Amino acid sequence: MTRPRASQSPDSTIVGVATGTPDGGVAIVRVSGAEARSIVEPLVASLPPPRTLARRRLRDSEGAAEDALVVWMPGPKSFTGEDVIELHVHAGARNVGRVVAALQERGARAAEAGEFTRRAFEHGRLSLEQAEGIAALIAARTSAALDQARRLVAGELGREVEALRMAVGDLRAEVEANLDFPEDVAEGDVSRWREELSQHEANARAWLRSFAAGQRARERARVVIAGPPNAGKSALFNALLGRSRAIVSSTPGTTRDYVEAELQIDGLDVVVVDTAGLRGATEDAIEHEGIGRSREQMAGAELVLWLEPADAEPTDARPSGALGVESKRDLGARRSDWLGVSAQSGEGLEELRAQIARSVRGDETAPWIGLARHRDRASEAATAMASAQALLERTAPLELVAFELGVAERQLAEITGRDALGPVGEDVLGRIFSQFCIGK
Repeated sequence: MTRPRASQSPDSTIVGVATGTPDGGVAIVRVSGAEARSIVEPLVASLPPPRTLARRRLRDSEGAAEDALVVWMPGPKSFTGEDVIELHVHAGARNVGRVVAALQERGARAAEAGEFTRRAFEHGRLSLEQAEGIAALIAARTSAALDQARRLVAGELGREVEALRMAVGDLRAEVEANLDFPEDVAEGDVSRWREELSQHEANARAWLRSFAAGQRARERARVVIAGPPNAGKSALFNALLGRSRAIVSSTPGTTRDYVEAELQIDGLDVVVVDTAGLRGATEDAIEHEGIGRSREQMAGAELVLWLEPADAEPTDARPSGALGVESKRDLGARRSDWLGVSAQSGEGLEELRAQIARSVRGDETAPWIGLARHRDRASEAATAMASAQALLERTAPLELVAFELGVAERQLAEITGRDALGPVGEDVLGRIFSQFCIGK
């Protein structure tokens, strides 16, 4: 089923529940559109003055009175740019449902996914990447992801992209101004154009290089503790968490399945996983299954901590790329080139946390706050700028150079959704806003 465009019914008034779940103390029902006042006011007797939160008695779909707080925000100075009214009512699916039904009976249409935010974009209240920042903020699973989403909503990326787009646009305009008299273009002008293009492309490439760092920060890295039985994996797991989460026993094979917990290390949100001990053939079917799951966790980890205890002979079983950790260092040391820790005394734990943070964070490149769609458009823009430079180097017709610069300008403009050379396609908008929840 094709999603209808919000702009196909610009005069419709929509209603949706703006809060996440109906089981809290308060739910916010949002109404937006030209008829918001005429739909809501009869249900609350009278609206308070604009942008004033006031208590009103609200009649629901069955005529019952509901205590509510009401705020009226006339457009264009509202989130959507339209007249907006919010009803703060008691939560609960049935209660909220009856309030929404009363509004629909009076002519409000149920909002589609992301339609409030889309209207804000279409009325110029938000740029496209700011709208995506709202969705990213709601979906944030780490502190870094939350911080990046807030920066998106604040327009930080948009300002940076818009500055580059305008610079590329100015260069395109200068090249186009010389199309009729290319023979009058001085070599110094061409040299300057190439130098400016090189700098513009370098800016875009810098964004792309730091995209991976931003992506890593938005995700919770999985750090898997693995090793032979009785290596002290569960004890280290508990020590890192600062609490007893996994069962610790001297009996081999005690851990039959992986156990995971969230942990913050040096500002990074990670998931630490304790796994079953790895050894050769075993007749215990449950332990065999646990070993298989341990290997699966290792395969999907950003970092594997391979533990071997100081009270056992060293082996050559450490997987390639795993961080060698010698546990039970309070009993001595056998592996001088491994990081030594003791879950009992706490020796080496801070150094291990620091090493985990360094490994998960990767290089020190400052993370770019752009999302995958922004990366793709920036990459296409950089490619177009490189093509324009190549054309200038071989003295190709200026029409071709201007064309490539126009491509770069359009790709950058698609990040923010504001393009003087043409609107962002409906397919792009549909994909973006369909990922939002209802009421946002």
